Amino acid sequence: MKTLIPTLAIAFFLSFLSERRSSRRLNEFGQPEYVRKDRFFFFLMAFAMAFFVGLRTRGNDTLAYRIMYENQTPGTNPIQMLTSMKIASSPGLYFLAACLKNIGATTQDYFMACAMFTILTYLWFLRKHTTDIWLSVFYFITMGVYTFTMAAIKQTLAVAFLLIATDRAFDRKWLKYFLWVAVAELFHPYAFVYLVVPFLSFCPWSRKTWYLLAGTVAAALFLPRLMDVIGGMTDALGYDYDEDAFTGGGVNTFRVIVVWVPLVLSYICKEQLRGSESREQNMIVNLSMINSVIMFIGLFGTANYFARLANYFLMFQCLALPMILQKFDRQSERTLRFLSEVGFLGFFYYGTAVAQGKFDVNFSFISVSEFLDQLFKG
Repeated sequence: MKTLIPTLAIAFFLSFLSERRSSRRLNEFGQPEYVRKDRFFFFLMAFAMAFFVGLRTRGNDTLAYRIMYENQTPGTNPIQMLTSMKIASSPGLYFLAACLKNIGATTQDYFMACAMFTILTYLWFLRKHTTDIWLSVFYFITMGVYTFTMAAIKQTLAVAFLLIATDRAFDRKWLKYFLWVAVAELFHPYAFVYLVVPFLSFCPWSRKTWYLLAGTVAAALFLPRLMDVIGGMTDALGYDYDEDAFTGGGVNTFRVIVVWVPLVLSYICKEQLRGSESREQNMIVNLSMINSVIMFIGLFGTANYFARLANYFLMFQCLALPMILQKFDRQSERTLRFLSEVGFLGFFYYGTAVAQGKFDVNFSFISVSEFLDQLFKG
């Protein structure tokens, strides 16, 4: 992890400075809320994190994206690619690649452009909607949202567009919401799952929440039939998935426990959550629940599919947990906050250094000087 630790140290330090430079006050419920959020240190942190992701040369799906970009022919009409490809073939990704190829961008420029847009959009959304900058950034890193951006360009680009869509949904700007969901669909075929967002403004742990949980349990019990339905959907979309995409080993139990922490804590303080009239808060907590329950289904031997699907909503865990912790009394909040920081840091170390091998073995990066040399030579 020696290549990752310096970047994370910088991120933690700058997020701490950003939190310190922000101003808060107590609201009518006696809970702290921001009067002003720092921009300078937060942007420096976001840029540093995005720049590091853009420097990678190997890791997870990086090779596949490298081959895809290098196989693009300069001079290809991007609009033609966008209109001629099936929706499940991610035409938006090929449109972006064609645009960058036509202006002479190298493969590393392509990775950098994707990283900048993805990370900066993720962190823009986080800063705008968090109730605790430092804690949300900490969860953003330790819950694996950050490292996942190094593994799946298509999906994380789609999620970035979906976060913009969700921001519009918070304000009931439905036309803009549906337009951004449509853009996201061009990058990843399962972006349509965000069409559920408009229906999630109800108070957490109301009767509708139990319907949601009951539906999840039913999905787990009837998983084989659900796989047939999903297989039919992917065939209809024109995407060739084999059986291994929906079978194989289950999601790591430790990972499920981590994403269930906000769900359990939200149930403990459900009365306080029910008293909230914040549409934004309700939607964030409910979206975090979707992540938890989808990940739970992944325990039943379908990690390849459901873990990726759950990652569509993982970002909301980083926002929901600080919100939920603020509903507890001050002493309980401090205790739970400390326990979550220790536990999630342990989970992050386990996930990056133990469970999947050492980070430095799976990922490689070029230096800043090498990137600048390539950029100016091009």
